[in-house]
Amino acid sequence: MNLYIFNFDMKKFVLKTSIFSILILTFLVSTNYLGDSANLFKSSYEKKISKIILSGHNATNISNYDERKFQREIVGHLDDRPDIVVMGSSRTMLIKSTFFKDKKFFNNSVSAASIEDLIGVFQLYKAKNLYPKKIFIGIDPWIFNKNNGKVHWKSLKREYNNFITGKVVKETKESILNDKTKQLFSFSYFQASLDKLPDVLEEKLDSTARSLDPVATNEINNTGNTKLVDGSLSYRKEYRDATKRQILIKAHQYIKVKLYALEEFEEISPKVVTEFNKLCEEILENNVDLVFFLAPYHPLVYQKIENEYQIVLEVENMILQYAKEHNIEVLSSYDPLKSNLTEDDFYDGMHSKENTIKKLMKVKDDNNPYIPISDW
Repeated sequence: MNLYIFNFDMKKFVLKTSIFSILILTFLVSTNYLGDSANLFKSSYEKKISKIILSGHNATNISNYDERKFQREIVGHLDDRPDIVVMGSSRTMLIKSTFFKDKKFFNNSVSAASIEDLIGVFQLYKAKNLYPKKIFIGIDPWIFNKNNGKVHWKSLKREYNNFITGKVVKETKESILNDKTKQLFSFSYFQASLDKLPDVLEEKLDSTARSLDPVATNEINNTGNTKLVDGSLSYRKEYRDATKRQILIKAHQYIKVKLYALEEFEEISPKVVTEFNKLCEEILENNVDLVFFLAPYHPLVYQKIENEYQIVLEVENMILQYAKEHNIEVLSSYDPLKSNLTEDDFYDGMHSKENTIKKLMKVKDDNNPYIPISDW
């Protein structure tokens, strides 16, 4: 009798656990698909933005999207060799064509860039034999951290593999489908998609709600983030207009936890160093001028780096040594004091203001017009 009761209870437990697991899995998949934080399942989103940019307008009202696919769309439509290209992370997105007089310029920076992103973007130009005349590379210390947790680069996996192996391998529909399927079951993708889900549901349920589609505009500064005609970024109004107190609070919040992408940074990855060297060598071999840009950190953040992340200083020394050996110009430093920067030069713990970047890049004339690709 007791055995019967035990078996019955076990069946009930298994049934309840199975139902609960199915509900959790359904919620996970549904949120990832509907919230779709990087617009993986809305393949037309990047095309909409690139169409606006290629037509000579800025694109505002943009939400989270696959910035790597956007770069592929843009470079894929280029017919002329750029004079200047910027490759880096969000910390180089404010470098603009207005910094350079009468130059064909495009900023190909992507958020949270890794070494794979730098290689992937360069490969986009290499595949079209449109080597820029000059390339600015924003080198963040985390690219040399094998534990930086970066996965967004996989949208450029084909380009990365083609560069590393020297073999041209086409991306198949099957491989694209497999990558998307993995994201449906990803917990990290779930976190980002859950944040975006309310806006998506609001748009679907309320016909008067703000559309999440990108909007063409000639204005540079808008309520939301704006991708400009030269690929650079204009921050949303709330971010641009933050007070000194708000910025200081952001910096303090930044150092309360482990620093972004520097977790478990125990050694400079030999694999990344090899790939970085290969990238730089190929750039130089194709008669492209190369400039390194080391975006500084907020003074409070750099204090923590000096105390707890000495390896970041090792990265900078390594970069400076490489640049010296190969006659490459280096702009700025992770250390804000070396460039006489203060707390007023930053938007938060790791992003410099536009005027700060102008100073770091020694820009003398900032009255130049933006030059869209359509005017090249």
